[in-house]
Amino acid sequence: MREEIDIADLKAGNAKIFEMLFKQWYEPLCRYAYSMLHNQEEAEDITQKTFCKLWDQREKMEIHTSIKSYLYRMVHNACLNKIKQWQMQSEHHEQIAYSSVSVANHVEQTVAHKELSHQIELAIAALPERCREVFLLSRMQHLSYIEIAQKMQISPNTVETQIVKALKTLRIKLKDYLSIGLFLLLNMIN
Repeated sequence: MREEIDIADLKAGNAKIFEMLFKQWYEPLCRYAYSMLHNQEEAEDITQKTFCKLWDQREKMEIHTSIKSYLYRMVHNACLNKIKQWQMQSEHHEQIAYSSVSVANHVEQTVAHKELSHQIELAIAALPERCREVFLLSRMQHLSYIEIAQKMQISPNTVETQIVKALKTLRIKLKDYLSIGLFLLLNMIN
């Protein structure tokens, strides 16, 4: 079979020439595609699509080499596109997995934060009344020791003593939750 006749006849729509080309090159092109993809189904699919594309675009195709080289180049390019597609899918799956882990971490942090907040509230509520009042004015309303002393009509030294007492009691009551607090703090920094 002469290449010039094959190309001219193929461009003219000669189905017998196309069939001869298919029979001659289908298996070798499948093997070539398989050597790039390592997937038999994809190799066959790409080879079939190559022949369909060849037939569909036969009238406007420009072949400056042999039909063999043209077919191999088409399969080669299609395989490269498939490999790029697989890489993009893989990256997309990695992003989804990372996103899922991030969501799971966020949920875990939220639950841990709520648990820690609840335990802090319980520990503060368990403080003696005056100690709790001084502590809340200091930590929640951000008043200075002098402001607290004036508001409660006590000495600044008493305010300091009550704050130290509150912190010591909270540290003891929340010792089991210090790791959660540290975990949340570290995750907020990152």
